[in-house]
Amino acid sequence: MRAATDPGWKRQLKRGVYAAARLCPLRPRTALEAAEVCRALVGYGLPATLGKLSKAGDDPLQIVEACLQASDTFKRSAAGDRFYLSVKPPALKFNPDHVAQIVARARQNGHGVHFDAHGLFFAEQTLKLLQETMERCPCSADGAGDWSFGLTLPSRWKRSVADARWAASKGVRPKVVKGDFPAAPADEVEPDQGYLALIDILAGEVAEVAVATHDCVLAREALTRCRRRGSAVQLELFFGLPTGAMLALARELEVPVRFYVPFGDTLLIYLVRDLLANPHKLLRRGAYEIVGSQERKLARIIGAVSG
Repeated sequence: MRAATDPGWKRQLKRGVYAAARLCPLRPRTALEAAEVCRALVGYGLPATLGKLSKAGDDPLQIVEACLQASDTFKRSAAGDRFYLSVKPPALKFNPDHVAQIVARARQNGHGVHFDAHGLFFAEQTLKLLQETMERCPCSADGAGDWSFGLTLPSRWKRSVADARWAASKGVRPKVVKGDFPAAPADEVEPDQGYLALIDILAGEVAEVAVATHDCVLAREALTRCRRRGSAVQLELFFGLPTGAMLALARELEVPVRFYVPFGDTLLIYLVRDLLANPHKLLRRGAYEIVGSQERKLARIIGAVSG
């Protein structure tokens, strides 16, 4: 057990994972490759979003350019009607001009823009940037469906309760997640309880809720509560993680599904880090779906929705 908490052990493991990622990079690595995955999914009735998995040292201008390319790929096309861009404000250095440039192009192409969450330390800056962006780029009827801006709400953070109420009051489309980034114990709640508490706040108060989880039991309860309260709801899944059981649940409950398609050269690192933090996921049905190429994972999804 000591090895598991030894900082030296963790550093060695991290170096090994990074080396493996360089030798065996997972796709999609670029925005254009991710856009092709999105296009394939949309062809089978599965709308999508894409987002860059950033790392320290990434150039914000290159991220902006990647977002513009992705938006242009779906410019006013049938595939783009339900597409939106996901951005990580810390990777953009919280630069309002960078975000405004992405929003302007997305608005021009008929897409919404979603603000992803990062660590708790960045939450207040993210909310402030979203507020400033909404004032600088007022919503119009050209967003993704009935919304132009979205915000991720990690259920493990206590502050997400207030953020959820803020999002509901501003017409921001919320996406509820458990959250990858822990906070100090005093700033956290139990993620499953927090998740359903956020759903209870949002359901019936917002036009649509995105339920983003691969926890089948939790998803069932969250989706049911949203339906019961009269909010439209969408199940959002992470491309690259097991989806068979989740797609079966969506089919059973007749809930629409969207895929978040990540891209970048740290995808393998993200997946390994997630499994190290949550080893119980390896015991879930369909855990083997983590393994395989981009094409193989796409084929599994298409097979599940076509069968």
